[in-house]
Amino acid sequence: MKTIICGAGDVGYSIADKLSKEHFEVTVIDESSEKLSKISDNLDVKIIKGIPSLPSVLENAGAKECEILIAVTKSDETNMISCQIGHTLFKIPKKIARIRHQDYLKGEWQNLYSNNNLPIDAIISPEQEVAKALYRRLISPGTIDMLELSEKKLKLIGLKCEDNFVHAGLTVRELSQKFPDYLANIMFIFRDDQKFTVNSSTKIEKNDSIFLVVETDHLSDVLMEFGHQELQAKKAVIIGGGNIGFSLAQLIEESNKDITTNLIESNKNRAEFLASNLENITVTNGDGLEGQILEEVNISETDYFIAVTEDDEVNILSSLLAKRAGVSTSMTLINNSTYSSLLTNIGVDITIDPKIITISKILEKVRGVKIRNDYSIGDGFGEVIEADIQSDSKLCNKNLLELNLPKGIRIGSILRDKKVFIPNSKTIFKENDDVVFFAETDCIKKLEKLLSKV
Repeated sequence: MKTIICGAGDVGYSIADKLSKEHFEVTVIDESSEKLSKISDNLDVKIIKGIPSLPSVLENAGAKECEILIAVTKSDETNMISCQIGHTLFKIPKKIARIRHQDYLKGEWQNLYSNNNLPIDAIISPEQEVAKALYRRLISPGTIDMLELSEKKLKLIGLKCEDNFVHAGLTVRELSQKFPDYLANIMFIFRDDQKFTVNSSTKIEKNDSIFLVVETDHLSDVLMEFGHQELQAKKAVIIGGGNIGFSLAQLIEESNKDITTNLIESNKNRAEFLASNLENITVTNGDGLEGQILEEVNISETDYFIAVTEDDEVNILSSLLAKRAGVSTSMTLINNSTYSSLLTNIGVDITIDPKIITISKILEKVRGVKIRNDYSIGDGFGEVIEADIQSDSKLCNKNLLELNLPKGIRIGSILRDKKVFIPNSKTIFKENDDVVFFAETDCIKKLEKLLSKV
């Protein structure tokens, strides 16, 4: 599938890397020779130097034969114009744009994005998606990751098997037999430096970070069995009042959760804007690294400390200060992925990489099959994919025994007729089943073929 990516930054690079490994025919356009050289040296893709929104540059990149245009430059306007040119002059069927400025995303302007106006098929707002990811973790105490699936009847959660996990040493099969009333299915595990998909004989050990799907009604019980009895957060402190911090504060305000929230912002004008646009959030103008400011917001009584400034170092240091002051859980925004693996060892509980979240949302739109959710896991380890079974797919009317799936693909659950269940080897997939899969990166193309038309 011929794909043009406008923008060779971190997101553009990662998308090009992922799609090229899945045998997409990828061309990347950027004005920076340095960024293009990095891509050319490391990836099997074509590069074009130039302004991505110029018709001649798009034509040179193969826009006439292009099937997907993904615009992820730093400029919202360039991304939008690239989609417009791609549609008007080259009839590119699918156009995806990253748009950051919140004014473009207001509800009253939604009619702007149509074929008769700005022909963008999918808009990705990293700040809003990150805010949603932070909020999901905030309202799911005990988890290191959480995603709602299957019409919110199911959750994908990540959690750590703490020292009080009493079922260590049991296999996946033995755990299922011990708790037959819980609808939950372990899909993969991070253990030290290892990442692997489980099977029924995989043993669960203390300190494992496990990822499983669980029916929403059973979430609290399952968390308790894994040693997590954390209470719902009552107080949160947010450092950084940019688009992410503001969006997160709005989500907390709009929810029915009784979470007392303080937001610390260093820029006085921005702090005044936040205070005038948030009704139930206390806004403080100050430096999140100053002890006096942290004392002012009663940091020692805080359940969740959320650092979302634009500076990774400020986020890390403020999180460590908060943990030292007695905060239960810290969530830290990290743009530089190389930090992530180091932080859990020095006291940071949860790290959020906006690049991974953005890539996940773009992949949802790129897949050639009917995808409901696509969530990248573990810095390239694999993806959780929620998809509908089509009548003309290779999966329809087959069971797992007949399909002989590779070890790198695991079936988490099926939603059928509003009911969620965990399939076994003899379960037959039916048309319109809503199925949650996990696929390691080298198995994604295989899964996509199974979901596609025969």
